[in-house]
Amino acid sequence: MNGKSSWLKGFAAGLIIMGLISTGAVFAAGGMTAVTAYINSALHITYNGAAFKPAETDGSETPVFLYNNRTYLPLRAVAEKAGVFVDYDDATSEVILKSENELLSRANLALHYLKYKDYAQLSAIIHRQKGVTFSPYAFVDHKSLRLTHDQIFSIDKSFIYVWGEFDGSGDPIDLNVGDYIDRFAYRNDYIKAPKIGVNAIIQTGNTISNLNMAFPGASFVEYNFPGFDQQYEGFDWSGLRLVFEMDGGQWMLVGVVNDCWTI
Repeated sequence: MNGKSSWLKGFAAGLIIMGLISTGAVFAAGGMTAVTAYINSALHITYNGAAFKPAETDGSETPVFLYNNRTYLPLRAVAEKAGVFVDYDDATSEVILKSENELLSRANLALHYLKYKDYAQLSAIIHRQKGVTFSPYAFVDHKSLRLTHDQIFSIDKSFIYVWGEFDGSGDPIDLNVGDYIDRFAYRNDYIKAPKIGVNAIIQTGNTISNLNMAFPGASFVEYNFPGFDQQYEGFDWSGLRLVFEMDGGQWMLVGVVNDCWTI
């Protein structure tokens, strides 16, 4: 084995070890062995030429360790910087890696089910514990309707739900599920959206987006139309954000958030 391959093998092993530490594994559990390691504060990291400091989701900096003449980096911070998302299953002591491509594939699937109003299939990718929140606007508030997996699976297509309040008037959004999807959740044919962003908001209007606060630690895909009619100078833009969290090693839908310019 050449020097480069040997280094890569050690680097990968270090990522996994540090990933276990940062995701909260209990050292007393079976399979854990105590070691002596050193924090390497002199190491500087760049990503695509720019300085990069690994940090936890709360913003706190994570150290880089030196052990057995090898450098170990925190798995979550480094992997997610490169577009690979990390989860940890306490029950099985399993580190779960998911690529950006997998998230996008899942979002495209959800988009397809929304377009064709396939509620049975949509329910299969909804988070079992948290359900899915439908927000008619970028700001997700407590009045946004949340439906469980079972409610989506057996949804009454004629039932009038209260999905929130109309911007400006404050009147209740009283619609059946199909009408809501047509007006808010799939107001345009997002499968053909010219712009797609992964964990990046492409465009915002006059309504503040609180996506990170409403779904802390979640990932999302935005589908965006920058505008349709030139006479409106882009004010007729439209965006849809599909929000996912990891559950059982799979991306599961927790939010469907509409965004556009409002009154």
